[in-house]
Parts: sequence; C-alpha cells; structure tokens
Amino acid sequence: MKKCIFSKWGEVLLDTDRDVCVYSAPRSSTDGAFARGKDLYLHEQDGLPDIYYIHSWSMEPGEDELLQPVSIVSAEEFLEIRGLMLVAYPEQRGSLALRSYGYGIAEEF
Repeated sequence: MKKCIFSKWGEVLLDTDRDVCVYSAPRSSTDGAFARGKDLYLHEQDGLPDIYYIHSWSMEPGEDELLQPVSIVSAEEFLEIRGLMLVAYPEQRGSLALRSYGYGIAEEF
C-alpha cells in the first residue's frame, strides 16, 4: 500500500512494499482470529528524519486499509504493548527509566 503525506520537508511517499517492516502482525489464511491487524513500518530517506507509521489492514472483503504516521513515542508504545522494544534511539528510552524505578509493563505508565 502507498500513501503520500506532506511534511515540513515536502512530499513523502510511504510504501509498505519498500519501507522497513519493524513489526508484522500475525495473519491467518482462513477466517479466524487474525483477519485484521496492525503492522509498524519505518520510512528512511536521506535528508529526512525517520518516519514511523502504522499499517492497519484487513483480510475481510470491503474493509479499507489505512496508513497512519506516528511519533517515535507511539511507535515505542506500539511495540512495548507487544512485548518488544525499539532500540533505534536509546536516548529516548523513557520506559527504561521508569523500569529502573520498578515499573514493569506498559499499562503501568
């Protein structure tokens, strides 16, 4: 899926076929629990800051897909809810600081 967004750096093309998939939700080949999901992607382009975005998808006929840019904090939260960590920017690891004070899961924040 592709989507063109506009930022202060100009026009940016998000493309799930070319961008880095950071997290891919499980999919089922038949009707089941994994007929819908959300994937996290990273768009990298020279001269621009990294852009994280969520691809909401569905295997149900007639349901639309959606690409939504998110902040790095939202990308971290997206992964932490799934038990993963984003380590691209360790200086922005707010959750690690909270864990050092005894917090252990994202829901406690």
